[in-house]
Amino acid sequence: MDDTKAPHTYAAGEDASRLASAAKEFGLENTRKTLKPSQWNLIFDHSALIAAGMHSVGILGSDERLDRTGKLHSHRAQTIGQKPEERQFVYGALEDLFHSTEQMEVVDEEDEEEFDDENEEVEVVKGGSLAAAIFGIVKATVGPAILYLPRGFEHSGWVVAIFSMLLSLTVFVFSAYRLLECWRVERERNSQWAAKIEGIRKTLLRAEPSLGNYGSTDTKEETSAPKMLNYPELARRSLGGYSCLVDIAIAANQFGVCLTYLIFVPQNLYECTRQLFGIEVNKLYFLLVMVIIEIPLVWIRDIRKLTPFNVMATLLIAYGLMSIIIMAFGTGLSYSDNGRLNFAENLEALPAATDAWFLFIGTSFFMVEGTMTLIVPLQDAIYREQDKAKFPGTVARTMPSIICFYMFFSIICCGGFGDDIHTALTASLPEGFFATSVQIGYSIAVIFTFPLQAFPAMEVVSRATLGTINPSSLTRNALATILTCFLGVTAVYAIDSLGNVVSILGALFGIPLGLVFPSVMHLILVKNLSSTAKCTNYVVILIGCFAMSAASYATLANWAQGAEGG
Repeated sequence: MDDTKAPHTYAAGEDASRLASAAKEFGLENTRKTLKPSQWNLIFDHSALIAAGMHSVGILGSDERLDRTGKLHSHRAQTIGQKPEERQFVYGALEDLFHSTEQMEVVDEEDEEEFDDENEEVEVVKGGSLAAAIFGIVKATVGPAILYLPRGFEHSGWVVAIFSMLLSLTVFVFSAYRLLECWRVERERNSQWAAKIEGIRKTLLRAEPSLGNYGSTDTKEETSAPKMLNYPELARRSLGGYSCLVDIAIAANQFGVCLTYLIFVPQNLYECTRQLFGIEVNKLYFLLVMVIIEIPLVWIRDIRKLTPFNVMATLLIAYGLMSIIIMAFGTGLSYSDNGRLNFAENLEALPAATDAWFLFIGTSFFMVEGTMTLIVPLQDAIYREQDKAKFPGTVARTMPSIICFYMFFSIICCGGFGDDIHTALTASLPEGFFATSVQIGYSIAVIFTFPLQAFPAMEVVSRATLGTINPSSLTRNALATILTCFLGVTAVYAIDSLGNVVSILGALFGIPLGLVFPSVMHLILVKNLSSTAKCTNYVVILIGCFAMSAASYATLANWAQGAEGG
């Protein structure tokens, strides 16, 4: 009998080179394609940031899957013009051709015209550029919350404000390094685990070729692949049952952001109607309308569908920020009744510190720590390994630029608009069409940003209460509706206390997410730490616990000082 291997046969454990030549003969050599997206497309593609929001709580899109090493893959359908007789069948890998138990599709000649255009499934190893990841951090950090800062500078004092922002910056960078080192360690463990499983599979395959389906991507074994590495998953691996504290902090922080939106928009629209029509509409009516709009939006689980709205919101926020800076310079460079520049008078009157200085501690952490949950998904999404290695250092260089812009924006607004600044800065703008366009634009932007901010919290609560990651649509939508209505009711009682809400959120949830949890996870997950690293972690944990307790107590005990009335 001739031992020569026919080009269409497969021997267990044989070299992959002949499989490649067989693939070429069958026309299957390009069925799995690793595509590197254009850097510029990714920078301006907001779906990358939105997908990071989904991945931050372990939610995958319907076209995504994880392999054994935790690498993210996406299945895409491409239309190719082929006649039925030229139709090719696509597999995830050549080995799947020999392992697959699925029936091949048979096309009748009668259906020839129906298949003129064929959908070819292409698997893409998902990833973006380093620039796209950094741009994602900027977009995630510089949002509507920047408008809360000028009031903090004026109410707490500029020295306190600048010190607090520099402190929050230092903590953010330190904790980001800690968190990313935890990610690196666990990623290596995932790879080692996957290599062991593959080694066992190949050993069994050599011993018994009939076990060819063992480890195939068409079997249920794939479901045991590592979960996506993100902040909550790292917490589960390090803290065990106590990781529920991280879930609670993430959910509460995100719900808190949504609560500030429900306060911010009614204040904006109240000023709009007062200036445009000369009437004062109760803010609660605007709140009710906003809740009604948000309810169907929070039903959406694949929030990538909201990408066009996110792009629009980003453009409106950029327009609003530039317009506010222009108006601040316009009023600041004009002269007061005393013949002095408004900038000079207002900045001289700006206090260095006040009795309400403690309110800004929470506010400064609220500005940046919410981005902490996106650090790992953005790192994991970078395409090239050499760029992954550069990501922590690039974050450390990017965040100071953002904080400098925060301080510049706050000082310019304080110098331009004086001491009559509301936490919702757009309510303090000079009257006129320019200001009204900013108020309307920001309101629209915040309305469509709400479901993106609510999504991680909705998923955490849904998983905790319903006990599954994939509940029925009806059940999940009902829960999302109840939670949105609850936030609306809470906003009724906090409608005139936006500054307090921002401060307590940063103190009670932002500080633990930024200071405490990353250092605790680093102590547990990263082995063989030096004594200096261990001591540094312990010091940061103690400082974080003290700061959280002191700032939260001070804010609650002096709630009336942060209320704005009106």
